[in-house]
Amino acid sequence: MTRRRGSRLRNGQRRASFLVGVVGLSSLVLTGCGGTEEPTVEPDASPSSVSRGTVLDEGFWRDEALPDPVAETILTLPAPEGDDELATAKLQILSLDSDGEFVRLVMAWLAPDEGIPLGSIVLSSHKHRYEATPFIRLVDRDAGELIEPLRAESNFFSVDEPPQITSVTDEEETTADLAGQDSESDEPQPSQNGIDSEVPDRGTCICSMLSGAADDPPSRTELIYVDFPAPESESVDIVPGEWAEPIPDVEVSSGETFARPNQDSSWFFTHASGEDPPEQYGAGARYEVRYPIAARTETLSGVTTTIEEETQEVSLPSDVLFEFGSADLMDEAADIIESAAEKLNEEAAGFTVTVEGHTDNVGSAELNEELSEERSQAVADVIEEHLDDTIELEIVGYGFTRPQVPNLDADGEPIPENQERNRRVSFRYPIVVQEAGIEVDLGQAGVPELPDALSIDPAEGAQASFIVEPPEDDTSETPIRFDVLDAERTGELVTMRFALAAPPGHRESGRVFTGNPEIGGKQHFGHNPQGDGTSPGLSNMSLIDIGAERRYFPLGSGDMGCLCTEVAGTVETLPMAQSPLYAQFHLSEELEGPVVLHLPDAGQLPLPQDVSDHITMTDDASAEDQ
Repeated sequence: MTRRRGSRLRNGQRRASFLVGVVGLSSLVLTGCGGTEEPTVEPDASPSSVSRGTVLDEGFWRDEALPDPVAETILTLPAPEGDDELATAKLQILSLDSDGEFVRLVMAWLAPDEGIPLGSIVLSSHKHRYEATPFIRLVDRDAGELIEPLRAESNFFSVDEPPQITSVTDEEETTADLAGQDSESDEPQPSQNGIDSEVPDRGTCICSMLSGAADDPPSRTELIYVDFPAPESESVDIVPGEWAEPIPDVEVSSGETFARPNQDSSWFFTHASGEDPPEQYGAGARYEVRYPIAARTETLSGVTTTIEEETQEVSLPSDVLFEFGSADLMDEAADIIESAAEKLNEEAAGFTVTVEGHTDNVGSAELNEELSEERSQAVADVIEEHLDDTIELEIVGYGFTRPQVPNLDADGEPIPENQERNRRVSFRYPIVVQEAGIEVDLGQAGVPELPDALSIDPAEGAQASFIVEPPEDDTSETPIRFDVLDAERTGELVTMRFALAAPPGHRESGRVFTGNPEIGGKQHFGHNPQGDGTSPGLSNMSLIDIGAERRYFPLGSGDMGCLCTEVAGTVETLPMAQSPLYAQFHLSEELEGPVVLHLPDAGQLPLPQDVSDHITMTDDASAEDQ
């Protein structure tokens, strides 16, 4: 669904769709400008060296004066109240330029000549949809970082103020902030992942706003800009929103500022003044947000391995080692720790191993940091007796500043199953080329089996389709259709594409994913930490390699998000047409199989053979097959 300039859409790649209301937002207060109305630019009928009109370009309306895009993608969603009709737009990347410290992304939003135009509001975070700010991210694959837009103190930032940047992922600074919290409460604290609660969230980017609805046909071309901290690499992937698949390998230019060739050109940025972005990149910025991309796998007994940058973290659940809130090892913990020593002796000989303590976010930061240090020391005291002499140990306690998964959902409600995952003691050491194959024995059962989803005739464009029944206590009581579309491998990166839709015979779209009134209630896709707890997303799904007894989770970054559909474009609505979902994994090319897709709470389903073949193939094998 994405193509780079000069290339063609490959056979088999399909336009995904999902239902989003197209909302007119011209009456909203606009980012950085304080105005309330969208600017009006009247075309000049007099001759000019630059064309100021919109023309058709491959089926989409586009200003002639715009430069050629460096990348583009077509976004297609179920139209509001459109039964099976689709709404469509083309997103073009016009510029991604660096001044050495910051980069500016400039995009064009193009309406189609035929069919229903899709409003640019779909690029926003669903929690900030009515603030109309784009939530776009950069993926620096080489550096292993996910980079969010620069943030201001609020939506009312001044483009006349130079950037004064605080890194909210700086460990020393955020640890000091958290240590200053002296609450003795057992209630979860508002800070997660070391980011102080005072730091603005996804809705406060250094960016233009989204116009919301598109004219039909458009008289002007809508442009969007977003400023970021500069990535280390020369090219990045661009993630256009919380639901859409990344646009790959967009090159970062240097000193090639996007500029209007003629002030009468018929494109606009959504500002009250109608002005173009300020000359200085990052103007008005106060915070930068970047964090490592983590590849997380888990044995079926619950031992987690997380790969970040150049290290791996092998984690034991604290609940099998300690009583809740205690640093005293339970009787059965000694055998588990000795089993962990066998793995370290094979994989970490000659290295320094850091024993890390981690907690959930219940209680104050100070108490959690102290508890985590005491737990890591207790494990180190036992394991050092069984380790190779070439292994050195370091001890550290992180409290709740480095969660594997979000402790809270987007509404600030606790997610008990995630809090349990975050209570852990980890061993961190350099990534080994070949794992020893030794697994730590926790002496407990594996992943609980879920009901098998019912296989039905594949929907159009799908390799396989299934009916997933709602969990027993899901108040929607509505089954969904889950389509497996395709998979694509590049090295160890695997992109999988899915869709959800109403099941056969269901002829009324409507609100389905409203969830269980009880926090922690079962839902089709589990408790969604990036949504409102109920809207569907794939951060909780996993792939289970039955032969290897290992499960793989989508690429993520602690509690900050995932490289997957975090919130489906339909949000609470079950559409008649396909609502697209995607997830990216790091998968070994030596999966034993068979591979089963695991939807938490609701069901499990086997991957169709064509998809299974793709995720285990090398690039060469895939190319030959196609």
